[in-house]
Amino acid sequence: MYYPPGRDGWVFICSTSQCVSLSGCAIIRPPRDGGIRYRGLTQDVQVLPVDYEIEYICRGNRVIVGPKVRKCLPNGTWTDLSQHSRCLLLCPRVWTSLENGRVSSRPLGPPVEGTVLHYSCLPGFILMGRNSTQCNKMGKWDTPKPVCHCECLHSLHTITAVQHKCPIFSVKAPQ
Repeated sequence: MYYPPGRDGWVFICSTSQCVSLSGCAIIRPPRDGGIRYRGLTQDVQVLPVDYEIEYICRGNRVIVGPKVRKCLPNGTWTDLSQHSRCLLLCPRVWTSLENGRVSSRPLGPPVEGTVLHYSCLPGFILMGRNSTQCNKMGKWDTPKPVCHCECLHSLHTITAVQHKCPIFSVKAPQ
């Protein structure tokens, strides 16, 4: 039988006939869709020594959000347990940039499930498409990527770019 660590960092492992006390940290569960990399272990253990570090790893096209490494503390707990570590699907990064525009991301960090991108265009350009998109649980953006088109003055005979940042062109209207 296992008893969680007390305030002094001692862990007790008990069978029906005896208890053994060990200083260290109990093995913790990995995030969903992830695992834990144990360095230097050659046998199964139930308690890891003080200062031992574990590293979370994720399966497939997922990335770790939150602490990636945890360290066993002298009091029998792991570092940063108040911050959850999660393995989340990564959405395509091509959506995180916009030619002739700007993209802001909430929250900051890699574009994973739940990330919202907000799009805007530079002066002289018009946003064509939605001004925001969200990375869904399937690892896909929920709307097509918008584009920034050059603002143009339209007349009967020519179309001319308004800003010097836009390509300069003119087209003759049909006669």
